[in-house]
Amino acid sequence: MDDNKLDILLKNALHSDFVPDHELDLRIIQKIGKRENMGKKRIGKIPVLIIACCILLFCSVTAFAAWKFLAPKDIAMEHGDKQLSEAFKSEDAILMDESQTYDDYTITLLGTVTGRNITDFVTEGDNVNPNRTYAVIAISKTDGTPMPDTSSAEYGKTPFLVSPLIQGLNPRKYNIVTMDGGYSEIIKDGIMYRMIECDNVEIFADKKIYLCVTNTVFFDTDAYIFDEDTGEITVNSEYNGMNLLFDLPLNKNKADKEAAEQYLEEFNNAWAQEGTDVIDEAIPQEKKDTEGIEQFDIVKEILDNWTFVSEQKLTPDEEGKVYYSFEKKNGGLSTGMIVVDALFAGEETGYSKAVWRSESEELFNAFLTYKDENGDIIVSMYEKYK
Repeated sequence: MDDNKLDILLKNALHSDFVPDHELDLRIIQKIGKRENMGKKRIGKIPVLIIACCILLFCSVTAFAAWKFLAPKDIAMEHGDKQLSEAFKSEDAILMDESQTYDDYTITLLGTVTGRNITDFVTEGDNVNPNRTYAVIAISKTDGTPMPDTSSAEYGKTPFLVSPLIQGLNPRKYNIVTMDGGYSEIIKDGIMYRMIECDNVEIFADKKIYLCVTNTVFFDTDAYIFDEDTGEITVNSEYNGMNLLFDLPLNKNKADKEAAEQYLEEFNNAWAQEGTDVIDEAIPQEKKDTEGIEQFDIVKEILDNWTFVSEQKLTPDEEGKVYYSFEKKNGGLSTGMIVVDALFAGEETGYSKAVWRSESEELFNAFLTYKDENGDIIVSMYEKYK
C-alpha cells in the first residue's frame, strides 16, 4: 500500500465515532515498521507518519479537522441500508477524496460502488433495475459554516443536481433523471451528504465516466459542452453557475460491451415510446375545476380525494419536453420526463388523461399534468395513504 492509498483509507474511515478495526491497526503498525527500517534517506518523512498514526491510535480523531467526512459505508448505515454499507466496504467499492469548489460551496467526492441487489431497498422483484451504481458526495460551506439543517427554513433553497455522465453519450439524454436515478441525503455535523443512485454505468467503464454537480434542479445543457466527434464532455467556462465535473474512476475490467449495447437499445426504445402509451385526448379545463370531466375517472378521483403535496410549473424545452423532480417523504427523489405533444394536441389546454403513479410501503403517489394558456406545463404531485 503506497502513501496515497493509506491517506485515502484514513481520511475516509475517520469520523467522530470511528474506532480503527484490527486490520487497519495492523496495516498502520506494519507501515511504521517498514519506514523505521528504511534508513536515514527517508528520515524526513518518518516522523510525520508516526505522529499521525499515534494520534490515530491513541488520541481523539476530532483533532483531524481536514479529515472530517463520514465514509460512504457510514452514510449508507445512516440511511439504514446495511447491505449497501457492506458493499462500500468491499473490494468492488472505490473510495476517493477529491474536492472542487464553487462560490460558497466545496464538493467532495467520497466514493462509488456498483452491483446487483447491493441494497436493502431494491430487489429483483421491483420495477427498478436492481443493477445499480451508487456514489456519495459531501457538500460543505467553504468558509466552514454549517449547511442548513433539514428542519431549517433555508434547507433546500439552494438546489444541487449530481449525475453520472458517460463519454460518447449526449448528457442531455443520458443523465440521472433519465437513467432511473434518485438520491437521498442527510445533514451531519454541518455537512450535507448526498448519496445518488442510477442504472449501472460501470458497464460503460471502458469509456470515460464523469460525475457532474450543478446548482440546478434538472440537468442544464448549457453547463457542459458535448463534443459529438470525440464524445468528450467538458465544462462550459462561460456558464454562469456551478458546473463542476469529476472523473469517476470505475473499474475498467467491469466494462461489458454486450450489456452496454443491450442497455442502450432498451433505453432508446423506451425513449422513443415515452408518453405514447396514454389515452389520446386532453380535454381543456380550468385548473382544479373537475366539472365536466367525469370521463377522467382517475383524474377526478385524485383531484377530489387525494392529498395535494406540491406542484411545479415548467416551460417545455426546444424539443417539447419537460423534466419534473419531487422530494419524497422518505427523502428520496421522484423524477420524470414528459413529452408535451404526446399528452396535448396542438393548442389544447387543461388536464391530460395521462397519470403517472408510484407506490411505497405506506402510500401511493400520483402525478397529474396540466397545460395552461401560455403553453407552460404544471406537474402536480398527490398522495394517498394505503
